[in-house]
Amino acid sequence: MVAYRTAFRATGLAAIATALLYANTAHAQDQDAPIEGEDIVVTAQRDNETQVLRGGSLGALGDKDAMNTPFAIKGYSDTLILNQQSLTLGQVLENDPSVRTSLGFGNASEQFVIRGFPLYGEDIAIDGLYGVAPRQLVSPELYDQVQILNGASAFLFGAAPGGTALGGTVNLRPKRAGVRPINRVTVNYLSDEHFGGAFDFGRRFGAGDEIGVRVNGAGRWGDISIDDEYRSSTVLGLGLDYRTGPLRVSLDLAYQRAEVRHMRPMVQLAFGTTALPAPPEADTNYGQEWNFTTLRDIFGIFKAEYDITEDFKIYAAIGARDAAERGRYQSITVDNPATGDAFATGSNIPRNDNNEAGQIGIRGKFATGPITHEINIGGSHSRYVNRNAYEFGVFSRHQPL
Repeated sequence: MVAYRTAFRATGLAAIATALLYANTAHAQDQDAPIEGEDIVVTAQRDNETQVLRGGSLGALGDKDAMNTPFAIKGYSDTLILNQQSLTLGQVLENDPSVRTSLGFGNASEQFVIRGFPLYGEDIAIDGLYGVAPRQLVSPELYDQVQILNGASAFLFGAAPGGTALGGTVNLRPKRAGVRPINRVTVNYLSDEHFGGAFDFGRRFGAGDEIGVRVNGAGRWGDISIDDEYRSSTVLGLGLDYRTGPLRVSLDLAYQRAEVRHMRPMVQLAFGTTALPAPPEADTNYGQEWNFTTLRDIFGIFKAEYDITEDFKIYAAIGARDAAERGRYQSITVDNPATGDAFATGSNIPRNDNNEAGQIGIRGKFATGPITHEINIGGSHSRYVNRNAYEFGVFSRHQPL
């Protein structure tokens, strides 16, 4: 330890001596250098504040800046989603190093891993409500922010109904009309076989801009980089809000339809197999041609807040989702790593969901002498109803990987 300290001090003294010598040299040069007639060019990058927001909704604590909370929270704005042309929610979350995106078992769903713990699609919240977001694939174009909370989230948002979200959670904020009108039409081009477009319009009306209307939608169709894998997505969202005096009311409605055909699935090894086959090319599609997924979701949230006093308010929200899933799913199992031979297991699982969620409470702050307090008293309710059936089978041997 003494040797380390001595070496550190010697290095520090050498650095200080070098800095002083450089400063004296620079000062001598500055005295001889001309003052006038020279241009000083400063190059800088625009900051990322409009794309990555340090803060967001913390459920029971309300909207907070990240620096004022004991939690790690950040939000990715609609500006980042637009600039990156993100196709799915997973492509937005890839901006966060603590999040990893993986595939569901045999289908096209995105599953997330936050700080080593899984996060299922059922446990993604919209405006603090579970069970309202689409279950398998989420199109990010509908949302103003995608917020990520790292850490135990059950205290803030309640226990996730799907039993995950132990390492963190994701909360989506719907788009609302801002102070400035927005008129945007975009065209996106992924390849000569995949293209689409989007529109976004927002206005506020009334003498005090108390009424807001935001309408946006997007569509994408065509094959992606994986050979013969087709994906399409169509979304439409409507956001209405009314705010005047102590009252704030909002209604968000959305429609989403996604389709995937001839998807390349995850690969598993047969029981007892330890060797790994050679990895295939990135664009190779070893999926089955009969595989497809069609997802349709209609969902919405009604929310109200009223300020009782300057420091206390009551709030309530209710949301619902109606969804239908159809498809033939697949999984590939390698039983001979040397040759790459594999077989496909298929399933047919039609499913319908009817979910409801709600919350009500009172939130406020007060002080006792030099100590300030924030309190929240509330409750939440979730009701999930799903109707499905199962059909499984083993299909003909597939070509080698």
